[in-house]
Amino acid sequence: MYVSDQYAERDFYRRFGFVDAYEGDEFPGFLAIRHGDAVIGLQRCSPEHPPYAEGLRWQFELTTIAEVENCISVCREQRLDHEVVREVGGTSFLTTLVRVVSPSGVSVWFEGPNESAV
Repeated sequence: MYVSDQYAERDFYRRFGFVDAYEGDEFPGFLAIRHGDAVIGLQRCSPEHPPYAEGLRWQFELTTIAEVENCISVCREQRLDHEVVREVGGTSFLTTLVRVVSPSGVSVWFEGPNESAV
């Protein structure tokens, strides 16, 4: 993903538990981060490769309510603009989502587990 500052972007994702997947001399300035099985490559944008942001949305699954609460706490403590949404689907689906905008302007959604059975 081409971004204006790949290091700021990586630091943003680290706040939410992403880990470094790659940074090496083979590809200077290219970074990769991981969340579960998802790996995102980050590279500085250029005139040939403009930054992604418009219409791009990432959504990552959280497995526990505690992870959702931690995500909200990180946003509050770091004073990050965020939105908490409760999504209801009939009688068998209820989840909490947290939307945060990354430094490059990407909407990042963290989706909690189905709480209807809890």
